[in-house]
Amino acid sequence: MSCVTSLASARVFLRDKPMLNLGRFSTQTCQTVGRRSLLQVGACSALGLGMSAWMTRASAQAAEVGPARVKSVLLLWLWGGPSHHETWDPKPDAPVQIRGCFRPISTATSGTQICELLPQLARRTDKYAIVRSVNHDQKDHNVGGTIGLTGHIHGAKASGGIPFPGNVRPNMGSVVSYLKRQETGDWPGYVAIGPHCKVSGEALRGQQSGTLGAAHDPFRIEGYTFDDGVKIPQALETMPSLDSSRLTRRRDLLQQVDGYRRQFDALADIGRYSDLEQKAFSLVTAAATKSLNLDLESDALRDRYGRTVYGQNLMLARRLVESGVPFVQVNWSGDAEDEQQGGDGGWDLHYRLFERMQERYCPIFDKAFSALLDDLEQRGLLDTTLVLAMGEFGRSPQISGAAGREHWPFVYSAVMAGGGVPGGMVLGSSTPDGGYVRTNPVHPANLIATILAKMGLDRLALGDRDASILEGPVEELMG
Repeated sequence: MSCVTSLASARVFLRDKPMLNLGRFSTQTCQTVGRRSLLQVGACSALGLGMSAWMTRASAQAAEVGPARVKSVLLLWLWGGPSHHETWDPKPDAPVQIRGCFRPISTATSGTQICELLPQLARRTDKYAIVRSVNHDQKDHNVGGTIGLTGHIHGAKASGGIPFPGNVRPNMGSVVSYLKRQETGDWPGYVAIGPHCKVSGEALRGQQSGTLGAAHDPFRIEGYTFDDGVKIPQALETMPSLDSSRLTRRRDLLQQVDGYRRQFDALADIGRYSDLEQKAFSLVTAAATKSLNLDLESDALRDRYGRTVYGQNLMLARRLVESGVPFVQVNWSGDAEDEQQGGDGGWDLHYRLFERMQERYCPIFDKAFSALLDDLEQRGLLDTTLVLAMGEFGRSPQISGAAGREHWPFVYSAVMAGGGVPGGMVLGSSTPDGGYVRTNPVHPANLIATILAKMGLDRLALGDRDASILEGPVEELMG
């Protein structure tokens, strides 16, 4: 049975008419999960594990939860699949048809080299760790993207394909939002900057909260544009006749009218909207939209990030982290494919890869990411902010006849910075041609588990809403 897309409207109403538009949030789910369903039975029966083995695993995972060092996570989602050969894992000793035309350069870390297209990041390797052994087994953008964002293949769907069995698991940002739902703040727990991801007209599954409920879907900001800067989302625009005092009075009345509904909500964890309404009200009345005003930043810092859409979006992400948002995702593009294939600039470079990596992709990324690291450090935020940069897969070892590289999930690279991650570390390795994992394989689910562990969040609290409790964090990244 295919999943049904349900739209949860976060619109606050008195019974006769709406007060203010708080936008629409979409979520994909196939069924309602019973509150009393047993995780142990589901996990053990599905994977063939004995109860004792599961309990041993669960006990070890429960021990992961300790004092939270990380307060916010910033995911740089590099949609389209950047080539690891031309970024983090060059192969200078391979034949030319594999190594390509760029050379490796030395970095701030002795013995570590990265591609010459990232000179500013090469000078800052002490601030991040490179994981050269990320892998899964799906070559399709949308399927690989679902795995990357959720840690699972369940419900993933290739363009024009048949969905994989099971419900789509929650996005990692939604998981963070759910597990931190008791903590208050002006912003929602999960904010996504940039367009909704798709390819070939098919939306990437795994961008929403799934069974965790609409309150944990991402609050989406389209991001920076050259014409309008960062446009205030319509969801935050109040009716002109409603000042903050009138909004407060109307909210008080709404709370009285909805008293019985809130009592019901207290018994149900799924499908409730009171949290979403409260966050939206805070956004309007607490002037949280100042976080979106990049004009408050100096021209020098804006230049340092780069006067590009991506550079300004990373600066916006830093402002949101500074405002206390637990999880911020920045999408490189909305379509995985580049403009010449009908997309909007994704990393899917099947041809003219070397020319375009040198002229556009790497200079933009190198400038913006290095500025972000410096900015977070100078503001004292790097220790409490975990930054993860990755795509859905890498690119093939063999260069094609069109001077490009094809999809390649069997080994690729990711970078993790801040939050106590050991700087200067290179974890894992690929084979001499950059085609397969040689040492220390890491699955995207392990990276998600690492995020949760470093935030001090108990994955067992997800119950039957997610199966990532069966995956462990990357110990070397725990610091």
